[in-house]
Amino acid sequence: MKKLCILLLTGFVACATGANTTQTKSLSKDLKNLVNESCFEVVVNKPEKDTLTYEKELPWHLIPYNIRVDKYYSIGTAFAISPTELLTAFHVLDLKTDSLIYKDFYIRDSQGNVYEIDKIVAFDSHRDFIRFTVKNRTFAKFLKLKENFNIGDTVYAVGNAYGEGIVVRQGELIGTYPEPEDGKFNLLKSSSDVNFGNSGGPLIDGAANVIGVVIQRKDNIAYSLPVAEVMKTGNRGIFHVRMNFGFTLLPEKTMVKNFDDELSLPKGYKEIKKLFNERFKKFYVTTMDELLKGQGRRMFPEGEESLIPLFDFTDSYSLQVNYLSKDNNKWTISNIEYKETKIHGNGVIRMANPDKRLLFIDISRPDDVSLQDMLNDPTVGMKLVLEGQSITRDFGDVKTRILSLGNPLTVEYHTDKYGRKWRLCTWILEYSDEAVISCATPTPEGMSAVVFVCETTEIEFWKYDALKLLDYVQLSYYGKLKDWKEFLTGNKLLPKALNAVRFDYSVQRGFQFGTGTFSISATNDVIAINDDVRMGINFGYIKQAADTEWVIRRVQLSEYQKDNYFVLVNWVAPDTRLPKDYINYWESIVNADHPYTMKPFTSDNSTKIAAVVKTIQEKPEKVKKLYTLFLGRAGKVEEEKMIQDFKTLMKGININE
Repeated sequence: MKKLCILLLTGFVACATGANTTQTKSLSKDLKNLVNESCFEVVVNKPEKDTLTYEKELPWHLIPYNIRVDKYYSIGTAFAISPTELLTAFHVLDLKTDSLIYKDFYIRDSQGNVYEIDKIVAFDSHRDFIRFTVKNRTFAKFLKLKENFNIGDTVYAVGNAYGEGIVVRQGELIGTYPEPEDGKFNLLKSSSDVNFGNSGGPLIDGAANVIGVVIQRKDNIAYSLPVAEVMKTGNRGIFHVRMNFGFTLLPEKTMVKNFDDELSLPKGYKEIKKLFNERFKKFYVTTMDELLKGQGRRMFPEGEESLIPLFDFTDSYSLQVNYLSKDNNKWTISNIEYKETKIHGNGVIRMANPDKRLLFIDISRPDDVSLQDMLNDPTVGMKLVLEGQSITRDFGDVKTRILSLGNPLTVEYHTDKYGRKWRLCTWILEYSDEAVISCATPTPEGMSAVVFVCETTEIEFWKYDALKLLDYVQLSYYGKLKDWKEFLTGNKLLPKALNAVRFDYSVQRGFQFGTGTFSISATNDVIAINDDVRMGINFGYIKQAADTEWVIRRVQLSEYQKDNYFVLVNWVAPDTRLPKDYINYWESIVNADHPYTMKPFTSDNSTKIAAVVKTIQEKPEKVKKLYTLFLGRAGKVEEEKMIQDFKTLMKGININE
């Protein structure tokens, strides 16, 4: 999750920015009055509510008074070009976005009067302009458009100066510049100084004729769209979006595609936003589906590229993921490292940030929080995350910690390709126009979650990516035996693979665990059974004839804070196309090489013993599957006793295949 430190006036990208350093040379008084009466701020309502809870009152006194008391945020400039129409840059209103926070757009005149934008008369998202009307307002004064210009002429950039009113700044028209994408048209370059809020304002000549629309500033140069380009569009609405499509787990697989659409106008701006988002979402889903399906048999779990995760499995109990390595173009299993933070009541928050706006979280709940608390109330888990991770709202250098995101806007449920159940919650951060999307699933200790942070206008697109990514997550489980009992009972999000598990234990007596393919029965003589004994289960993938199953590959039982444990592992014969080290490791197990000799050995101040307890033959000479058992005891244990304990444990292992 990126650090949420959005400043009060940010959140609107691509607006022209810069410092006010050029001395202004005024136009004549009459022309200046004309300009001032023809130009307006473009504003949006400030958010009316804030669902977040903070550690202390926000330091609003650090915000200048005029901004603090203003009901609106100023986001750009527009100017009248007829008694009924205005012109601004497309990105000021950005009809491609549909924010959940900034829904209404207005213009504001120098007297503070505010008028809502009404109909969009023409626009071109690529050329970056919009012509529009406003409700209940006509314009006695307006600026004339002029298609001709001369390089070297004095020009003036007019615009809203940081919300402080309309300012005119002198410069020189120094040339033209081809638009960056394909050079389909030229932009005007001028030395006129511009700042945040100038976007959409007019670039005028000495007679106050508009020769361009200011769209951005870069390297001390102001770039404007020539009026001739505005005139070409007529009364049409043209969308053009060039997008580089990719998927987090396929770092080298991308696809560049254009979305081009045209609307008949006039239409209301909200209707246009709705139409665009409906059409663009279909385009996005279709293109992403094409990108993923285009990988064909190179996509996990198909093809030779997928062989490693089909043989191997993770021994981590925190979320890992299968991804396509750019080093060898093979699917592999991540080894993501987590940062661990302790919270109250023996709780722990583990966090990792494997990709830009993507966060993996593992919650070990505190003693005073039950699994049912977390299952029934999504806010519980999020509060614990915020207790373990300092996320702040910043006012300059003053950082105020966020304690709660409040109730989620939406709560949905999803079952992935392998029958694992996830709860999808979407929280809104009103102050920054962002959304937090959490895909969480319960564990015996608490919750594991995949979390995305995005702009509110991007929620549906990130949900698409999130649901696709969940199919590649390596999910394992770990916890106390008493927590396992709660986890396996009355858990509405229990994965399909654990539905048939039989599990029970009696303190100081014994432990039983069973699935359809194997069972374990261990007495107190092998492991001192109590509520605090830990059981870990690692899952992996086994390729069947026409399908891939997500199955238990490893079960570990261990005494708390003691090096007494046993591990049962389900091994599957590797494909012969795997790298040689995998083949060699498998052969060493089949041949009962060390440590699988059933001969005790010492290592790391403990005594260990291991053996193959069951082999499944495909042919008499070929092992298809096998199970290994590993027993560890703290300190030095006599060889005879170690062998006897191991044999006792083996008697409790039953393989049903």
